[in-house]
Amino acid sequence: MMNKNKLFHLTRQAGFLRKSSLALAVVLVVLGVGVSFLNTGRLDAYQDVFAPEYVGEYDEELDGFLLEESNQNAVEAAVAAILKADAPFHEKLLDIQYLLYYAPPSNAIEIPAAGSLSSTNHAIAVAFVEACSKPKDAAALQPLELLAVAEPPAPDANFALALAFENRKNDLAAITALYREIDGHDSAHARERLVTTYLDLEKYDAIEALGADPKYKEFITPYVVQEIALDRMDWPVIIKTQIPAAYEGTSMAMLALALFSGLIWALILLRFNGSLSIKAAVVKLAVPALLLGALSTHGTLLVIYWQEHQLGFVMGNEMAQQLIYCIGGIGLREELMKLLFFVPLIPFLLKRTDLEILTIAGLVGLGFAIEENINYFEHSAGLSALGRFATANFLHIALTAMCGLTLTRAVAHRAENVLQALVTFGMAVMIHGLYDAFIMVPALEDYSFLTYTVFVLMGYQYFGWLRHLRDEWKDPVSITSIFTLGIILLTGLSFGLFAWQAGPANAFQAVGNEVIGVAIILLLFYREIPETIQ
Repeated sequence: MMNKNKLFHLTRQAGFLRKSSLALAVVLVVLGVGVSFLNTGRLDAYQDVFAPEYVGEYDEELDGFLLEESNQNAVEAAVAAILKADAPFHEKLLDIQYLLYYAPPSNAIEIPAAGSLSSTNHAIAVAFVEACSKPKDAAALQPLELLAVAEPPAPDANFALALAFENRKNDLAAITALYREIDGHDSAHARERLVTTYLDLEKYDAIEALGADPKYKEFITPYVVQEIALDRMDWPVIIKTQIPAAYEGTSMAMLALALFSGLIWALILLRFNGSLSIKAAVVKLAVPALLLGALSTHGTLLVIYWQEHQLGFVMGNEMAQQLIYCIGGIGLREELMKLLFFVPLIPFLLKRTDLEILTIAGLVGLGFAIEENINYFEHSAGLSALGRFATANFLHIALTAMCGLTLTRAVAHRAENVLQALVTFGMAVMIHGLYDAFIMVPALEDYSFLTYTVFVLMGYQYFGWLRHLRDEWKDPVSITSIFTLGIILLTGLSFGLFAWQAGPANAFQAVGNEVIGVAIILLLFYREIPETIQ
């Protein structure tokens, strides 16, 4: 069994860290590739056409994205694969609609023989593909219209017609077709599409009218209810539906990835505070701090609703307005809400050391980041895990830690430290706002590299406070080794999840780009962690 002295020296040797990291990375890649081949379905056929040009973020809009004519064969093959797949017919229609909207073919698509499809469904599929392939040609819609108005109309004929009208931006005609599908075949998926269509059109009264029918209840979800409440600024309903709506449709894999990313940072923060002990105050307060931080995310969303829906305070088109929004909107509300949710912990921290206060406040910021990451991971298929681990997670940790420490000092010593708390909070709001501005403001795109400058300056400030508050850094296992192995594990998990969805080749490309993108930030951490690596 390895003694503490040997472990102390081993985890501070650059050679050991390189070799152990490489070995772990190889194991994780092999596992990720191996597990990915168990997913025989992997990408839907229409998604496979878009990869790798549009790798990972399949829930996002593909505005302006059109395949080149040379990919005609890929589109035709995708349509054939969709129709051949073992899935309900209406789901096949939805996939074809999505594919042909963003990748309209240059020539007519030949539909294979019926195969597993019934002759009726094959006829609908042929007419539907024709209608979606030529969205500006009225004549191309006629074969599908004839199938939809036949007596009796075949199941899903009007549903297909509704989707074709959607691709032509004729929403009223789409709604009429959906009602005919519902009346003729009591179609649950047509009901769901009708609710979605009314929601997109902001026809909230129509959705409420549908809610009187029990058959629509399952489709009027907390998210739908909240959207209606936001239109009317019905605050009791907005608050009641906030958490259920936020977690609606959340992927368990992305939730686990966000929690794992947070666990690594939580362990690092607790080690920044010193040796771990179950009896230590910071350990006892760690979970409450993380939960309060997570709740502050929902508090921030409520502020967003108030600012944007009620006050009309939005990003705008002018550079000055955009800067004001980034600093006075995003920066102010997020830093303020995190600090407000830190306040309940202050009575438990008044007699604790500054280092313990810095740690607990940082954990509140981490809780915010974990909750926020779930949504980001959902929209990037987990690819943003490493990038947000190195940037957004640390941003929230560091800013909340410094603001929380100075606020607690101000409470403990009254007026003596109030000015420092106000200055620190103002600095945090400015740093956060500028960090977002260099990413979000179009006029500053050429200066986006300054995001790193803002981030590095904040990092120096935080680690400067940390070094000042802790004299010795002689942990049995180096924090650098925990940080390094944590990064490898997180990157490996991100690779595995994405390889499962998109295949190993796309995963290598996407995760590799992510690693290159955050390399400079990772070097900052290795430079600033107060340990000597030999």
